[in-house]
Amino acid sequence: MMRAISAALFAVTVPACLVGDQVGGNDEDIIGGVTDNGDPSVVAIFAHQPGATSGSLCTGSVISPTAVLTAAHCVDPKVVGDGNVFEVYTGTVFGQSTPLAVASTTYDSAFDINNLQNGHDIAMVKLAAPTALAPLTVNRGTPVAGAVRLVGFGMNTHISVAQLPSGVGTKRQTTTKVNDVGTILLDIGDTSKQTCHGDSGGPAFQTINGQEVIVGVTSFGSDLSANAVCFFGGTDTRVDAYQSFIDANK
Repeated sequence: MMRAISAALFAVTVPACLVGDQVGGNDEDIIGGVTDNGDPSVVAIFAHQPGATSGSLCTGSVISPTAVLTAAHCVDPKVVGDGNVFEVYTGTVFGQSTPLAVASTTYDSAFDINNLQNGHDIAMVKLAAPTALAPLTVNRGTPVAGAVRLVGFGMNTHISVAQLPSGVGTKRQTTTKVNDVGTILLDIGDTSKQTCHGDSGGPAFQTINGQEVIVGVTSFGSDLSANAVCFFGGTDTRVDAYQSFIDANK
């Protein structure tokens, strides 16, 4: 069930001028997290029109030498617009690395922006050349309620998305919990520790049988208003529920 006044996809629009600049505010409060100087295979995905001065920022996970796992709404033309150029940035701060060129994007065609509870918010960004970044492992079994680690390049405050800087563009992590395991979705975190705008497509990690694996992809959450964002936790796409899509496109 929806647990708040409005549902919001957790992508964010950023000025292109942030590329190459130090962006982000303090290192506290993803929300309730800290700067993540590790997780090199968790990357930023920047979509923008050719020559545009702004674009859409999401997060992704390298899962093969040429495949980056992310959310459908990060690449769906009905959401981000037609004719976008996509770039993948590595490192801790968005824009402070040479971008990896993207050959193509694909997403689950059953995704419907007007029915987020229907799931299918999963996509793949294909790199133009193989990366040396170590592929992350995608969970194939059933995730469980309990500890989970979130990583993303999104906001770290509950202020308006429009009020940059708001922590957008710095990779952060936080440890919280999976509250509920649905058939296709995961309910994760609470207002004090959760994903926010810009974390879309990023991984939720769980340790299963001694190995940390991706169990979820950040999809959506709840905003109280345009000026009060990211409350009551977030919702992830269960990756094991879409293993056939992942295997076919990695």
